[in-house]
Amino acid sequence: MDWQGDFLHDHAFVELQMEGIPSEVDIQNMIRDTEEKLRLNACSIEQNLKELQAKVGEASLGERVPSPIECLQLFSQRNLSILKPVATEHRELLDFLRALQNSMKAGEACEEAVLQLLLNISSQCGVAFPTSWPESTHEHSSSPNLSMPRDDLALEVQEAWDDVRFSLRSHLLGKLQMMTVPSQTEGELGVETRVPQKIFYLQQLLFLYPETKVFSWYQHIQVKAVLSVLQNCQSCIPGGEKGFERLTLGFQSALPTLSSMLREEIQVLNGVAEPHKILAFLNHVYMNTVAQELGVLMDKEIETALKDNTAHGMRGGKMSSKKSAVGLPSFTASDMRAMPF
Repeated sequence: MDWQGDFLHDHAFVELQMEGIPSEVDIQNMIRDTEEKLRLNACSIEQNLKELQAKVGEASLGERVPSPIECLQLFSQRNLSILKPVATEHRELLDFLRALQNSMKAGEACEEAVLQLLLNISSQCGVAFPTSWPESTHEHSSSPNLSMPRDDLALEVQEAWDDVRFSLRSHLLGKLQMMTVPSQTEGELGVETRVPQKIFYLQQLLFLYPETKVFSWYQHIQVKAVLSVLQNCQSCIPGGEKGFERLTLGFQSALPTLSSMLREEIQVLNGVAEPHKILAFLNHVYMNTVAQELGVLMDKEIETALKDNTAHGMRGGKMSSKKSAVGLPSFTASDMRAMPF
C-alpha cells in the first residue's frame, strides 16, 4: 500500500537517497529540503488541529471552544479506556446479517462488495465485528442449567454471522489458492502485484477470523503448493534417468522455483505477521515439507533398489542350480576305446 500517495496533501516525506559520499553542497541542499518539508508538515498539523478543534466544538455545543491541547486529550488512553461500546439490538443485527446472506446468495461475485461494506462500517462507524464468539455458559458446565433462559435470538445472530464469514472465507481462500499456483500466475501477475494482493486478502481474513486460524489455512495452501512443485519437477525428468540420480535432478530443478516462492513469501508475511511467527511459518511450510517429501521419495527408491537386488539374487541362484544339475558327462571303458585319438 502506497501511503505516500494516499496522504500526499497531508504531509511531506524527506527523501534520503544518496549514492556515494555526499559533498558539502549536497548536505546543504538536503538540510534546506528537510527544513522546508518540516515547515510544510507543521502547517499541515496546525491545520488539522484547527479542523479537529472546530468539530469538537460543534459536538460539545458549548460556548467556549476547546483548545487544541484539550482536543488531543480526548484521545488519550485514559479517556478511551472509560468509553463503553454501544451494543446493537439482536433483532437489528440479525436483519442486517440476513440481508447480507440474501445478497450473496442472489448475486454473483458480490463478496468483494460485502467485504468492503463491512470494512467501511468497522473503520468509519467504529463497529467491532467479532472474529470469534465467546464460549457459552453451558460449555463451561458439565450439566446445563435448565432454569437459565435460552437466548435463541443471539444464537440466530451467531449462526448468521458464521454463515456470512464462511462465504467470505471461501472466497478469499480461493483467491489465495489461485495466486499460489505458479503456473496460473506466472506471466500474468508479477511479484510487485502478487505480494500486495496476497497481503490484502490475508488482512481481510484477519478481519473476519483469529490469527491462528488464518495462518493455519494459509499454511495448508502453501504446503500443497510446495508439494506440487516438487512432484511436478520429479515427473519432468527424462526417462533415461533412474533411481537416486533421477531424484537428485528433480530436486535440483525445483530449487529455483522454491527460492522464488520463499522470497515472495517473506515479503507477504512481513505485511501481516511478526518476525518470530514468520520464521516458524517458513520453517514448517518450506523446510519441513521439503525434508519430509525427500524422505518419502528416498524410502521408495531404497525399497525399489532392495526389490531389484532380491530379484537379481534369486535369478542368480536359479542359474547356479541349473548348472549343478547338468554336471559333467560320464564315459565307459568301451566308449573310451572307440574314441579316435
